[in-house]
Amino acid sequence: MKATFDLRLALVAPALFVLASAAHAATIPVTGWAVHNGTATVGGTASNPTFTPGDNVTLMAPFTAVSLANDGDSVTVSTQLTMNTRTGTGVNALNTQLRLGLFSGPAGAIADSDIPNVGFTIEYTNAASGGLIREQQSLTQTNPFTSPTDTGFTGLQDAGGDSIQGADPGPVTFAITLTRNAGKLDLSGLISGTDSVSGNPYSSSFTANGLSSANFPANGTFTFNRIGLFLGGNVNAASAALANSTVTTVPEPAAAALAAGLLGAAFTFKRRAASKPAAR
Repeated sequence: MKATFDLRLALVAPALFVLASAAHAATIPVTGWAVHNGTATVGGTASNPTFTPGDNVTLMAPFTAVSLANDGDSVTVSTQLTMNTRTGTGVNALNTQLRLGLFSGPAGAIADSDIPNVGFTIEYTNAASGGLIREQQSLTQTNPFTSPTDTGFTGLQDAGGDSIQGADPGPVTFAITLTRNAGKLDLSGLISGTDSVSGNPYSSSFTANGLSSANFPANGTFTFNRIGLFLGGNVNAASAALANSTVTTVPEPAAAALAAGLLGAAFTFKRRAASKPAAR
């Protein structure tokens, strides 16, 4: 029987190896963008929506819920924003007016001002102190970007002192990653683009380690299912467009579950083989 089990394990092992590689990461497009707060007309396509006007609105999109069950599991959301025909285009006009969030919210499609949406946000700024990293903790706040709690961490200013500015800035790339580490959450983020006045690249990074709270307690269940983007009242864009919106998970849920199932089956064979008397 041991020889039979060894043969079965030898057959299963290559599949486990392939699945482990496949489970390293999965990236899927995000669609279903809608206006969560404010007023704008939605156009374009599911993958490349437009919003008119692109000012004083909170936009959100759902994705299949991701749970960070084990240390090393992570979820990344990203999108690219283009703003068109802005007024009030000074170098500091967009400070704190562009924010990205990764949230745990209601399941299904986005509904106007639905609650709760709890999670973490990063914001654009060209200030030397860097943009804030904050957590929306309220279960009753209808706009997830309103009155969040400071985490005590901030981003790093662009090394060259450049800004996101001008009448038609974009694309501006936003990304947040949350990784489970020692039973808590580590956050990393990026806001990048091009200073349309100087022509120089703009890049600001964000890092916050060991995050936990009442909504995301240490060693708790960390589940996320929404991406949000805030365009403040000083954006003053005639329209805005989104592209390349994605969510990336590590490990990829379906492949990881299948790999675990195959491994469990292999050891079930072993237990059964060990429990049977040897043939005489």
